[in-house]
Amino acid sequence: MKKTMSKKTKTISVIVFLISTIITAILAFQLPMVSYFLPKAAEAMGIEYKKNEESTYSMFSDKAVYVTDEWEFYWNKLIITEQHQRFEPDLIVKLPSAWTTYQINDNRLSSGGYATYRKVLRDFYSPEPIIITLPNLPGAYRVYIDGELVSTNCNIDGDIRNATLSNADTFNNPIKLDYSENGTYEIIIEVSCEFSSGITVLPVLVENAHYQSNMTALLVFRYFIVGMVVMFLVSIIAVSAVAFKDNRFFWLIVLCFAYLFRIMISGNGYSISNAFFFGLSYEIVLSLIYATTYIIKLALFMHIARSLKFKISDNFMVVISGAFLLCVFIPQFVTEIIYDAANYMFLQAVSYILDLYLVYKISVEVANKKRFSVPFLIASCILIASIVIDNYYINGYIVKNVEFVFPIAGTIFILMLLIIQVIRIGEAYVAELHSAELKEELADINMRLMLSQIKPHFLYNALNTIKYLIKKDPKTAEQVVVKFSKYLRANMDSLTQKTPLPVEKELEHVANYTDIEKHRFGDRLNVVYDIGCNGFVILPLTIQPIVENAIKHGINQKPEGGTVTVKTYEDEEFFYVDISDDGIGYDINKQPSENDERSHVGINNIKVRLKEMLNATVKVESTVGVGTKVLIKIPKNEETRLAEC
Repeated sequence: MKKTMSKKTKTISVIVFLISTIITAILAFQLPMVSYFLPKAAEAMGIEYKKNEESTYSMFSDKAVYVTDEWEFYWNKLIITEQHQRFEPDLIVKLPSAWTTYQINDNRLSSGGYATYRKVLRDFYSPEPIIITLPNLPGAYRVYIDGELVSTNCNIDGDIRNATLSNADTFNNPIKLDYSENGTYEIIIEVSCEFSSGITVLPVLVENAHYQSNMTALLVFRYFIVGMVVMFLVSIIAVSAVAFKDNRFFWLIVLCFAYLFRIMISGNGYSISNAFFFGLSYEIVLSLIYATTYIIKLALFMHIARSLKFKISDNFMVVISGAFLLCVFIPQFVTEIIYDAANYMFLQAVSYILDLYLVYKISVEVANKKRFSVPFLIASCILIASIVIDNYYINGYIVKNVEFVFPIAGTIFILMLLIIQVIRIGEAYVAELHSAELKEELADINMRLMLSQIKPHFLYNALNTIKYLIKKDPKTAEQVVVKFSKYLRANMDSLTQKTPLPVEKELEHVANYTDIEKHRFGDRLNVVYDIGCNGFVILPLTIQPIVENAIKHGINQKPEGGTVTVKTYEDEEFFYVDISDDGIGYDINKQPSENDERSHVGINNIKVRLKEMLNATVKVESTVGVGTKVLIKIPKNEETRLAEC
């Protein structure tokens, strides 16, 4: 049956979606915005940078200083390596920037190639030895201060244009710059790129001791996270193989593998894992990082969809998967365009469509009060925001070193999933124990219920009715015999019926019973059926015993007789079965006697069976002299829906 949302549910869904999206956007974009406005904020405070003017920096109070002003740019020249004589720069540029945005002689530069960046520091003083580093730069670089090699991320010997890099400083030669009133220091950075386009990150003047301790701590933390996720992954594989046959675990395993792969090859993690990739250039690895991002997004979506059991449009998933494949393969064929950081960020933004759709679908489940929907929403927003931040950092849009954000967020996400799975496993174990106990109890209940329905007095009355009809109306007697045999068969079949059956089947059983009773009671018994919905299931011997109670203890005790009404209907969350009579009623607050069959075995057994097997509830209302009403309330879900009403 198709489930529709109420206006209230839709409103709550939209509110939750908007709040979640806004919070995620704030988390994801605050760092890029701060980084973007950092140079502009410096200028607003009165620090002006003029063309070719030397700049002043100080390391008195800071362990790291970002060089945000202008540099001389020399295209296709390596000043130190090729020992060029002094000549005029091709351009004056501000960093960070991609040289694909530069023009020389009215020609825009292409991605790939090599160049030199030069600037002069005046009156610079550092109390501790420093290096200059370019964190997370895709290309190879060498940094020189006054002609002395200070740091590089590639092999020291050989031509930088043929160098391999591992996205980490492989050589550091810290230098101490003494204070001199008229002293100046020349910084030269040679860059060589196969696909990317120059210094798209900010150069950092940093104390060597601080840099080394910081990088070591980040690396240790990153691989500590790797160890935790590996342990979690092994546990999930073991549990999914033994305890569950659910494809949501498949997507969780895919998600964990993709997450592991990404944190091992991104940031400074690749400085260790590059050996497993045979020294593959970090520029090529960037494509793997972005491709893995798409896999993480898809696996995340599929796992949560399976866990919360919400439906996914096949057409939507086909379109999204196709778009992701295009985004993965396009860079391999149009490197001239795509390896511009801005264009690469645009490709990554395609995945935001899936992010928004996922947040919306979870928001709907939050509005529907689906279990675990809130933790899934929080975890997803954290992970989505961290991936956005990591993408901006990789592309040089964030100047601060924030490569720890994605591993931390991913760990929080994995831990939340672990907690949810532990809770589910614990509940499944308890439910299994409880199920074993219930099997015997339900078997006993079914036996007692079946026996309670084949009472000697009913058999005696039914046979007497048939005997009377054989003499008076043989044709009707034959019909009653058929109904009586169907009644007995239904009672016997209930012993082996282990699953719910369509409500129509139970109503047929009720009709067979009431037709027999109507021949006995005559005009004193009237039975009305108001079937507004029949698209759900119910347990066998549920409605018939209640109708029998209504006739026996309600209508039969009233001299003029009365009416029993069987009604079914539904709303957006439940199916309802309403059995009411206008008999003598009774006081439900009064303690029943031991011989009162009305309140003991029958209704209590029905309550237990419905609660355990369909999570349904039974409510009894009765007023002396007015009648009795029994309302069965069955939740709408995949187990109870049958067909369109």
